[in-house]
Amino acid sequence: MLLIAFMAALAAQEVGVPATPAPPPAEVAPIRWTRSPGLEMPGKALQANVSGSATLRCDFAAGTPTNCVIVAEAPVGYGFGIEALRAMRTARAEATTNGHRTFSFAFETR
Repeated sequence: MLLIAFMAALAAQEVGVPATPAPPPAEVAPIRWTRSPGLEMPGKALQANVSGSATLRCDFAAGTPTNCVIVAEAPVGYGFGIEALRAMRTARAEATTNGHRTFSFAFETR
């Protein structure tokens, strides 16, 4: 009975014009650092001779990163995300860099 009522309500709805697809997201220019993040290889990764990466999302206001969070790190457990957050404390981008930005860092052993 409930199914019949649902189908009747669905059939009674007007068929509208199909929605136009959303435009593709605008390309975001790469961040141009005026003071590069001072990344260091995390100690645990260095001891294990493991390379990795970390992806952060930060808010930028006049080139200053704030509210940074770790979005991803690989492999997990070697400190790549925490090191990337630490490096953002003194990093600065061009003053025209504003809004939410997501970016990645690579950590490589030699």
